[in-house]
Amino acid sequence: MLIRDCMTRDPVTVTPGDSLSAAKAKMEAGDFRRIPVIDGGRLVGILSEYDLKNYLRVLDSTTVHTAMTGSPVTISSSESPEAAAALLRKHNIGALPVVDHGRLVGIVSAKNLWMSEPRPLPEWDPRTRR
Repeated sequence: MLIRDCMTRDPVTVTPGDSLSAAKAKMEAGDFRRIPVIDGGRLVGILSEYDLKNYLRVLDSTTVHTAMTGSPVTISSSESPEAAAALLRKHNIGALPVVDHGRLVGIVSAKNLWMSEPRPLPEWDPRTRR
């Protein structure tokens, strides 16, 4: 099995100039926690629910570029799931954009690999619920 066999193909994306509220709406509509950021056809970043937490009061007036993680760790579709799992653990992240020949072709998350998320959001972590 290779990453191409377990990744989500053709993921929904945003651009650096999109508002955080537009990105959040896409994430909620698709029921996913991360969204790749594309500029001129190239992957330039990734935005996660975790990144949004610092901007909740200004989602409409803040651009994706402000909150995204630039130059994200990526993987090729011809790599193994074990290689992806190792990268996720090493970088303490929950997903990897899948890039072939400079083009985003998918995204693979910890969930795709049957792994737990590296850092649950406080409202999802049973240790912090009251």
